[in-house]
Amino acid sequence: MYSVVYLLLLLIAAIFFGKIADRLKQPTIVGNIIGGIVFGPVLVALFKVSGISILGETAINLHPEKVEEEIAFLMELSIIMLMFASGLETRIKDFIASFNTGIITAGLGVIVPFGLGFLVSYLYFDDIVVALYIGAALSITAVALSVTTLIQMDAIQTRFGMTIINAAIVDDIIGIILLSIILSISRTGELPGILDVGGTILLAVTFVAVALFLMPRVLKRMWSYFREARVAEKIPLTVLMAALFAVIAHVMGLHLMIGAFLGGMAIRGSLSKRTKESIERWSFGFFGPLFFAWVGFSITFSGAVVSVFMPIILIMAFVGKLFGSGLGAKISGLSWPESTLVGVGMNGKAAVELILAAVALKAGIIDRDLYSAVVLMAAILALTTPVLLKTLHRKFQNKGWIGDG
Repeated sequence: MYSVVYLLLLLIAAIFFGKIADRLKQPTIVGNIIGGIVFGPVLVALFKVSGISILGETAINLHPEKVEEEIAFLMELSIIMLMFASGLETRIKDFIASFNTGIITAGLGVIVPFGLGFLVSYLYFDDIVVALYIGAALSITAVALSVTTLIQMDAIQTRFGMTIINAAIVDDIIGIILLSIILSISRTGELPGILDVGGTILLAVTFVAVALFLMPRVLKRMWSYFREARVAEKIPLTVLMAALFAVIAHVMGLHLMIGAFLGGMAIRGSLSKRTKESIERWSFGFFGPLFFAWVGFSITFSGAVVSVFMPIILIMAFVGKLFGSGLGAKISGLSWPESTLVGVGMNGKAAVELILAAVALKAGIIDRDLYSAVVLMAAILALTTPVLLKTLHRKFQNKGWIGDG
């Protein structure tokens, strides 16, 4: 019963505040996240201060950890569907054309914030494992947030848009490799073997290559057998395909959402316009707002959140991505305005950062206070990045520094 109540609260919050954001001409995502904050930490604080319990036991259990137990599966499904629909918006040829740009952007976009985060955290905590984790947390970009923002801006097919998507996927893969190294050090005190790291990289590259070059042909042939099926029958089959790609990615050591995104690109050419529109309507109209409301809902205010370390890692995260990714994009041939947009767009946080934080907390690498600081940092950047990206994009277009799109 509680899962239904939590779901309704998140959806009401996401839709209500999303509409307010629309009216203020701000990205809907920002409103979704604010809605989650209001119905999460703010509401919990009000209940604690006032002693009000209008929702009975539900109000008492209105805490991220408790709610997550009830709706964890739905959050994973939301990420899968959001990324799958985003993949449907992305042409493989555009993705491949900007891959070299994305590699360089991702490389510098990981090295600079990782170095800054590691250095500052080591000086602050004097703990090399914690410093490694903070560096990894600062170096990751939220693919779901970046892609959704670009779609709302109608900029996903631009040079800077495709560079952001490519780089975000690559640095998520790098982040997962970093996490495996950190977990190995925390458990054994030693670095993982070269074969282990090399095996992870090889599996990741193989999966991406198969998804982009082989699966589109296989799926097109397979989908021809369902040509006469109704849209209502094709949608469940398509969702099943998204889940299959996500599971395969997970088995190969990648995150579910990377598999779902690549699956969307692979099946894009096989689906009719009507089927794609139906999937996108559900993904961006239901699962997207639900997930981004959860990002805001998952914040807790305690310990390191109110310490001087909170603004330090926030600044290091933003500056590191802005300069690292922006410089990488410029080296790759983008203009300075486009490179600036890439640097800003790569600052989006959510999803993988929250997962890494949860894994690190469970492994004993960080405590609850530091976990809350990392989650709040991710939420602040998730809130500000879409607004800043949209504002700068409009300004650069008006000045004629970049083309429309």
